[in-house]
Amino acid sequence: METDPWLDRWLPLIAENALDSTVLELGCNAGRDTAHLAQAGFHVVATDISRDALQACHRAVPSALLLCHDLREPLPFADGVFGVIVASLCLHYFDWNKTREIVAGIHRCLSPGGVLLCRVNSTRDVHHGADGAVVLEPNYFLVEGRYSSRKRFFDRAAIDALFGPEWARIAMEEMTVDRYEKPKVVWEAVLRKAGARQ
Repeated sequence: METDPWLDRWLPLIAENALDSTVLELGCNAGRDTAHLAQAGFHVVATDISRDALQACHRAVPSALLLCHDLREPLPFADGVFGVIVASLCLHYFDWNKTREIVAGIHRCLSPGGVLLCRVNSTRDVHHGADGAVVLEPNYFLVEGRYSSRKRFFDRAAIDALFGPEWARIAMEEMTVDRYEKPKVVWEAVLRKAGARQ
């Protein structure tokens, strides 16, 4: 796998907030971040829509609890059960209303004061579809993608609209990452659910 150690700098924050050292990872794919979290001592509950991806993740991280789940459906977890949720490059395949629903579901599953670490496509991510020819919504295109024929790309205004006052910002940064053959530009957002931890 290519180098993309984005979670390294956040491991102390994850450790401080993970309830019972458990982290929920959405869109785990073949288990790159799952393995990183497990190696750091966390118990990972990992979801993905692809059964093939989950099989690869299981091979990489046998200790992870895996669940086949389509993010378009409500998260099958009780309210407030996770102190940390990780969602790297899996929240940008949906129309705006569905994206807002998914983020609301993440918020529901976080404990008061819980933390979301996520990355989404930037509007400057031209090597990976940001200049899509067929526009479905502003910055939402038909693309030839590996996981979906549709991709959303975010600018700062869209990030701010998606994460409203119910979220406190810990970090928000647009950056280029070394994950694929060509450079990828993402927004990395680390946010805390408003409200004190019980």
